[in-house]
Amino acid sequence: MYDERVVSIMRLQRSLAGPWQFQLDPSGTLTVDALAPDREIPVPMPWQAAFPDLQKYSGYAWYRRTVDIDADWLNGELLLRFGAVDYWCQVFVNGQKVGEHEGGYTPFTIPIARHAHPGRNDIAVRVYDAAQTRMTIERWPEYDPHVGAGGPPFDPVQVPHGKQEWYINVGGIWQDVTLTTVPVPYIDSVQITPDTRGNAHIAVQIAGSEAPAEAVRVRVEDDDGGAWEGDTASSVLPNLHAANVAVENPRLWEPETPHLYTARVSLGDDEISVRFGFREIATANGQILLNGKPIFLLAVLDQDLYPDTIYTIPSEAFLRDEFAKSKALGLNCLRCHIKPPDPLYLDLADEMGLLVWTEIPSWRTFYHKGTLDPNQVALDDDIKRRAERLLEEMVRRDFNHPSIVIWTIINEDWGTALPLSASDRVWVAQMVDHCKGLDPTRLVVDNSACPHPWGPNVHVKSDLDDFHVYASIPDHAAGFHQTLETFDLRPLWTYSTHGDTTRSGQEPLVLSEFGNWGLPSVEKLRRPTGSDPAWFNLGSWWSPWDGEAGWPRGVEERFHRYGLDKIWPNYECFAEASQWHQYESMKFEIETMRRLAHVRGYVITELTDAYWESNGLLDFDRNPKAYFEVFHTINAPDVIVPQVNRYATWDDEELSSCVHVARYSSADWNGAKLRWRLGEGEWGQYDVAGVERGQVQALGLLRQPVPRVDRATMLRTEFILEAAGGELARNTLEFLTLPNAFHQASYKGAVAVVTRLGEATLDLPLPALTQVPGETTGTPDDAPPLPRGRRRHLQRDLNVLLSDIGYKTTNKLNGGVHLAIADHATTELLDWVRKGGALLYIGYGPSPFFWIGGRGGPYSGNWITSFNWLRPEAHHRLGDVRKPLGMPFMRVMPQRTILGLPFADAAVQGDFLAGMISGWVHQPAVHTVQFRYGRGRVIMSTFAFREALPNDPTAVALLHDLVDHLMSDACQPTLAASY
Repeated sequence: MYDERVVSIMRLQRSLAGPWQFQLDPSGTLTVDALAPDREIPVPMPWQAAFPDLQKYSGYAWYRRTVDIDADWLNGELLLRFGAVDYWCQVFVNGQKVGEHEGGYTPFTIPIARHAHPGRNDIAVRVYDAAQTRMTIERWPEYDPHVGAGGPPFDPVQVPHGKQEWYINVGGIWQDVTLTTVPVPYIDSVQITPDTRGNAHIAVQIAGSEAPAEAVRVRVEDDDGGAWEGDTASSVLPNLHAANVAVENPRLWEPETPHLYTARVSLGDDEISVRFGFREIATANGQILLNGKPIFLLAVLDQDLYPDTIYTIPSEAFLRDEFAKSKALGLNCLRCHIKPPDPLYLDLADEMGLLVWTEIPSWRTFYHKGTLDPNQVALDDDIKRRAERLLEEMVRRDFNHPSIVIWTIINEDWGTALPLSASDRVWVAQMVDHCKGLDPTRLVVDNSACPHPWGPNVHVKSDLDDFHVYASIPDHAAGFHQTLETFDLRPLWTYSTHGDTTRSGQEPLVLSEFGNWGLPSVEKLRRPTGSDPAWFNLGSWWSPWDGEAGWPRGVEERFHRYGLDKIWPNYECFAEASQWHQYESMKFEIETMRRLAHVRGYVITELTDAYWESNGLLDFDRNPKAYFEVFHTINAPDVIVPQVNRYATWDDEELSSCVHVARYSSADWNGAKLRWRLGEGEWGQYDVAGVERGQVQALGLLRQPVPRVDRATMLRTEFILEAAGGELARNTLEFLTLPNAFHQASYKGAVAVVTRLGEATLDLPLPALTQVPGETTGTPDDAPPLPRGRRRHLQRDLNVLLSDIGYKTTNKLNGGVHLAIADHATTELLDWVRKGGALLYIGYGPSPFFWIGGRGGPYSGNWITSFNWLRPEAHHRLGDVRKPLGMPFMRVMPQRTILGLPFADAAVQGDFLAGMISGWVHQPAVHTVQFRYGRGRVIMSTFAFREALPNDPTAVALLHDLVDHLMSDACQPTLAASY
């Protein structure tokens, strides 16, 4: 059976979706009359999805099916249309070649009436697709794809494949195939250019004849029965006609109210219907304007991938559910990443009110850019022609969708070398102009830029000044904050410094990629058979070491092998905790941006997990993550943004927070009031006035006395912004509160301090947050004197820091001293420990004990998130804090790790007092370890005590915990250091 629908009297259409015969052709020598298909494949679907054994297949394959055609379908023209075939194909009807097409993402149509006949007809498609294997690091070094004779000599690195090589390749017929009978002449395409005043300019392309016998007529209708006739279309060029329709009081298309109109275009007996919306997108004065009003881009990266079908949408219901969840998360935009999506994707975005930012697929992921020789990074002319043609085909296919608001030419310099190549910069600027010529109604981004080891890649000519920043939170929270504050100043480094840029200085700033990981529940992903998804065997290709954290298979086994079941009860509990950690991280990042004056949007990486990437707001099967119900409170047009200098406090202090509000919705703010309360305390109130749409305003400093607690406790301040029309926004601020009793050291004996006096010490920058009285971050001449502890804090003198938090310090190792705290080792110190001393060693660099490595590469956590933990039994003050460690640890989080320890050795796992794992429970490292050293014992830690003491409560309590544990009978290390 096939699906048939009547579009007009003469135009009939049927889908050819369903089983097709399939045959591989590794040598590329088969002919249409020699086919002997040996299996069936569902169409549409990539062959890699249909047959897992073909995931690495590169070369030729054949599709074939028979179609019964009624005689009356051949009275006019018969159109065979393919939505997308990756990458190149030839089409045969009844053994005759009728056409061919290059390009894996865009549609093509072949008139076949003269090759068809009533009754049974044979359709065959010869497809060629080459897997990209020549990467910076070979994806399949053991695999040598054989490309046979008889076909196009495409070099895979010159073919636009997008991110296929990043995840899994796609080959074959992956969008629908249809047969349509039409009269002659017939309407080939319709392009509608509307404005917000209700004018719709309609261009109609006619095919099948150069001289239509009848006039082209246009009519616009809405869902409420309104109809507007246009003037009769006049001929602009042969077979190109134009008409105008004026719609009275048009209802504009916006995410909250996605009103759609239908244009009915007719030519004789032929008629087609096209949906469109009255919508304008523009920029002015640093703002993004939708229909003339400022909008904040609440966007998410969408790889548009599906677990069982790769590129092919499983069903309309599946995608509609995904988009409904996107709206529930507060999103207003999808950045469909490095690929044009299936038209159904855009149809639903139009209907449901989601903006779409879409991009040209890249032809290669990375250049070898370790050279300044322009000949080494030259962009081939064939690549340029393919990219230009693909852009033209994308714009032609998708022009009428009001949801599309942004086109991107290049992502992260993939396939170009903009910092190095003047010719690339010229070409990308020309592509922006070309895109504007094809479609002057949308914004264009030249290169969505990001940092790289050789320096940031850059913009040349762009409607948006966008950039990507990934940071592990709280590990690199200070750096993220400083980077975004700098970005808000429109730095020079986002654009080319070669004097060849077009930059107004008013381009809206958008953080177009950032994100963090939250691992999915394996139980929810398991198939009905109880097996893990097949994609668990996929991982990141670019490095067998740096990318290792992205391999899912064996995650539960590793969780137990590394002893993490002593930190979390089981993997499922850990996964849920990692999702809340993801939320906490994104909350910090989003709130950092929303209080900045010039940032006008962001793009979260990403909507759904994508195979091994676990930074989705939904998992790969589209199951919501733990924070789904609350995410919209921070991801909204109007938000409350509380800010503190630290996320931990003593219970005898006053909590000071600077509160901002940002307004971008159409809601009425007249009479707005901010209410807040700490815990179950009394509500405070603040009148909010003068905040215009598109503005951020600091309301001032809120002070709240912190209630007494008897243990480490997470307290919450609740904020609600209300007006006469109801609630405008809400948010919470969570912070760790510690009893004042935790402030003073329990150990009363003398402590020998060994430090490198008189030499420069490492001083990592603290976040330059909004100044709060009593927390001055600098010492200008006119600043009030700093408190004694704060003044000493700036000196980073370990003796002074320890004295400030209650230790009796000495520089002597004799005289009955049993405890030493050191950030520097001497021969005398090591001998003293071997003879029975107890040492807390704070490691910042090369160590006489275990290797200390930096938090770079796989340990940075910036891209594949690192999850940090404490062993509860060794931390009686902080043992109950949430894990993975969150914002209360921002200032003390280690910037170095202890490496080379036997992490999987169950006998010594109890000696690892704090540590981290990355991604899918890979790359374990230790932050704090206890061990025997001669007759003495050592606790070695890389927590940033010298940077955080004495004002950070978390750092104080953490150091006290380690001292108390070291000096207690509970410290009985199994791990022994040889010397």
